[in-house]
Order: sequence, then structure tokens, then C-alpha cells
Amino acid sequence: MKDFFVADFEFTQYSKPVGRPRGFFSEIIEIGAVRIDGDIQEISGVIQDFVKPHFYPKQAKEIMEFCSITDAHMKTAIDFNTMLKKIEQLYVPDKTFFVTWGDGDFRVIEKGCERHNLINPVLPEDCLDLAEAYKLLNDDSYTTGLRDATEALNIKAEGFWHAAYEDAVKTGKILLKLLSDGWKPEHYFALKKR
Repeated sequence: MKDFFVADFEFTQYSKPVGRPRGFFSEIIEIGAVRIDGDIQEISGVIQDFVKPHFYPKQAKEIMEFCSITDAHMKTAIDFNTMLKKIEQLYVPDKTFFVTWGDGDFRVIEKGCERHNLINPVLPEDCLDLAEAYKLLNDDSYTTGLRDATEALNIKAEGFWHAAYEDAVKTGKILLKLLSDGWKPEHYFALKKR
């Protein structure tokens, strides 16, 4: 079985009705990820870093407050390119599923690569939106939030919410629970094609 690279990004947003900077796009300010070995279903690598917003640093304040990220945290931040290199150490195209809760994480890395003029190391065909998979599995008409899914599956949710690494770990726990219950990624991709 393929390995799983379970990622969560915290990223800037612009919610005010006016004053949006020209060309604004969401920038990643934190990455959390766990690599899960597909055969033994155990964590075999982690990433936990803050990421410097390159284009719109002033717009990062609002989300930093929401995610309890301090200026001291950001002093340890890596740049976007370094983050991509860390991803490439744990995610192997065609051999690793890129797992997220929702599709926003892939979109934000895709846009970031485009704006930085870098190649996105993540292949769209490796992307497994676990929130969508959970929705399809349960034949729901709505997408369940990460918190509600952990509660519904009786998964112990440790740490803070909206902290990239902790949310990646929670998503990884949901993945492992679904796998142990007999669900397979192929089920998701088959249903998604319909």
C-alpha cells in the first residue's frame, strides 16, 4: 500500500469588506504533517514549522491571533521554498497519498508555488481529501468538520484546534481509524469518479 503524507496548513485570509491588497492570495504561515507508513500504519516522519509570509506579511496578523501564533514563533519561521524541500523529503510522488481534511490545503500550496514561480511537488492525482472521503463513506449531504468527525469516531483529540501539527495528527488518527474499519483509499477514488 502507498504511504500517507497527512498535512495541515494554516494560512492567511482577508475577511475585511474593503482594503484587500491588489493580487492578494492566501499564504501558508504554518505547516504540520505526519508521514504514515502504509504497510505498518505507523508514523515515520513529521514536519512542524512556521512559514514566513513572503508577499503579504501584514495580512498574517489576523490568522496568527486566531491560531495563537506569536511573533516569537514567526522568528523561527522557514521560507516557502524550505517548506517545499521538507515536504519532498517525506512525500514521494505516485508512492504517497497527500491527505488533507478538505481541499483548501492543496489549493493554497498550488497557488503559493505559482506565485513563487516554483514547481508544486504534490501531484493532484495523489490528493486524498479525507473530509470528502468521509462524506462519501457516510453518504452525507454535507461535509463534516474535523472536530465533529473526531467526536463521531470517538478519537481522542489532543492539543489545540487550528494548530497545523495537531490538526494533521487528528486527521491522521481519523485515517487510521477508517483504514482499521476496512475503508481503502481506492473506495474514495472510485466514488469520486462517479
